[in-house]
Amino acid sequence: MTNIQIMDRAADAVAPSLAREYTSPVPHVLQAASVMRHRVQGVLAAWGMPKTAAQEALLVISELVTEGILRGLPPVELRLSLRRDGVRTVMRVEVSDSGAALAPAWPVRVPRPDEHGCGSAVVKALAVRYGTDSRSGTVTRWADLPAF
Repeated sequence: MTNIQIMDRAADAVAPSLAREYTSPVPHVLQAASVMRHRVQGVLAAWGMPKTAAQEALLVISELVTEGILRGLPPVELRLSLRRDGVRTVMRVEVSDSGAALAPAWPVRVPRPDEHGCGSAVVKALAVRYGTDSRSGTVTRWADLPAF
């Protein structure tokens, strides 16, 4: 297995009890979703996120990272932030890449239908809001999740 090095930074903003941010580059390898899930578990625990909300967040993070790796060009970056949305606190998950990757003319292996295709259903089921933004050659897939 390849040794993957990831640099990250976690920062508290003005109100340490609520405003929290985490940013990390995502390695452009197929194992990126697994690597990022393991990395982010500690961040969510440090933020005091309830176990169920953290597990749901990890699923969405995994799906958005996978989408960024499979459909986008490097560099890919993961950003997490907590913010107030009315009476609740939501976590924004953003995965940004450098635009659409060209599809290979002859795929090495055609994925089975049961292996791919349900990621957007997972995000839709767990997110309060979700979407995709394209600006200046950067594509950002995002989802807002209930945090507390």
